[in-house]
Amino acid sequence: MPIPVNGARDGSSNKGALVRTIAEAFVAHAQLQPDALFSTFIQGSATTRITFGELFARSSAYARAYANLGVKPGDVVIIILKHSPHLFYSFLGAILAGAIPSFIPFPSPKQRADLYWDDHDRLFARIKPQALVTYSENLAAARAHIRNFGLATIVADDEILTTSGPDVLHQGKPDDVACLQHSSGTTGLKKGVMLTNRAILVHHDAYREAIGFGNEDSIASWLPLYHDMGFVACFLGSLLQGTHLVLLDPFEWVMRPRMLLDAIAQHRTTLCWLPNFAFSHLVNGVREGDRWDLSSIRAFINCSEPCKSGTFERFLNRFSASGVSPEKLQVCYAMAENVFAVTQTPLSHLAKALHTDEAQHELLSCGPPVDGVEIRVLDPTTRERLPAGRIGEICIRGPFLFNGYYRQPEKTAERLQDGWYTTGDMGLIHEDELYISGRVDDMLIVNGRNYYAHELEALLAEVDGIIPGRSVAIGVDDDFSGATAVVVLAECDDLRGARRVAAAAKSAVLERTGLALHSFVPIERGGLVKTTSGKLSRTKNKELYLLGRFKVGTKS
Repeated sequence: MPIPVNGARDGSSNKGALVRTIAEAFVAHAQLQPDALFSTFIQGSATTRITFGELFARSSAYARAYANLGVKPGDVVIIILKHSPHLFYSFLGAILAGAIPSFIPFPSPKQRADLYWDDHDRLFARIKPQALVTYSENLAAARAHIRNFGLATIVADDEILTTSGPDVLHQGKPDDVACLQHSSGTTGLKKGVMLTNRAILVHHDAYREAIGFGNEDSIASWLPLYHDMGFVACFLGSLLQGTHLVLLDPFEWVMRPRMLLDAIAQHRTTLCWLPNFAFSHLVNGVREGDRWDLSSIRAFINCSEPCKSGTFERFLNRFSASGVSPEKLQVCYAMAENVFAVTQTPLSHLAKALHTDEAQHELLSCGPPVDGVEIRVLDPTTRERLPAGRIGEICIRGPFLFNGYYRQPEKTAERLQDGWYTTGDMGLIHEDELYISGRVDDMLIVNGRNYYAHELEALLAEVDGIIPGRSVAIGVDDDFSGATAVVVLAECDDLRGARRVAAAAKSAVLERTGLALHSFVPIERGGLVKTTSGKLSRTKNKELYLLGRFKVGTKS
């Protein structure tokens, strides 16, 4: 289903014109409003302003470079870049060339380079990319670790923008795979989510209606483009709508969170998506007396993690004097497999909260499904459909659900059956709105009672001596009792006081939940394994624990 081309921001329109692919939409905006601002791109003290006309010209240079290297329509192009406008150009250049681009996170200084590249060696062997876009200093490491390298390579610098040759414009077909989203997880376990042009455009149309996204809107973001929130909601959302995106460096934002508030105030942006932890980071990372004019914002949209009403309360208390009102705090439930949004709370209305005995804690509504999406909740054991109000595993289907995981038919068959995608998330439907309670693999069943790992971790964040947000609760088999035993792995400020911290942690969990922890493993700062999105990986840390890799006072 095609979407209408969005008109220029002066209110004019191009009624009757339809686009069927990302390339067509991109070309239409470049032709209709070449001088309109697409992005204010902020890198440290440097700011680059990019119009739609400039975006098209520079992306076209990349398209010529791909063609000169023999990249053909349908070939996969991997993009591994730091925060740079070349992220835009290389991706859209691949789109114009008919290739299938995919953003991959740049190796972090905190990661072991050999492990990063070894994981990507397995990824590359599966997806068989034709080309790699990165920096010259990264190529040596890639060649050293990627077996049978054989990739065409492009060094992302301004010289590539002068590439000559015939113009390349492959507008493609609606059901062509447009791009791959490599979903979050430990690097070696990433799955390439196949998204077609049709799915992306129909999703944009539905989500635009859900949030009232118009040409007068603009977005402020620090989110990386290799995850769906930054990629779809912000980058593709701005591109397809023809609006302004203010984009910050994710690593700079973590160090200086006020950058986002400065950008909102300066550029008068109207929409901002954030994972739950980012709301807390903003509260904790700015000085008490500082104020901003945030009145331009229509919605801060909490997405990507279990969304907490307490987080909203803290954010509102801190920034109400800066123009943040309760109805501006909204919630979205989203995933790469559905392009992005599954549900969305209605903007300008207060997000609802619900307390149920089954959940044992207050849940924040994620809103009703966006147009066309269906949701059902199943018993995770019997797979029977549950009535409204009962917690179970969430399954979805709709007009923009993904086609499967790239070159992983077995994984696809596990999660996608009869048009329904099994999300692995637990939740319930109440008064036609969805509430998320946790993950299937987040749920720990001990002696017949359910506990959620993220709730235990929230309790542990309050224990003196444990670094907040740096603990993992995992369930392991206890052969002696025949039950699941809960083990906590936690990074501690001072390992010399580990016994005291362990006692306090066990006491806190027991007093609040009635659960007796089996064991507490103190680990030095930085010892737990994170996913590429910066979250702690329960799966990988559990694996390492079972392998005996975690010893008291050591890194993994």
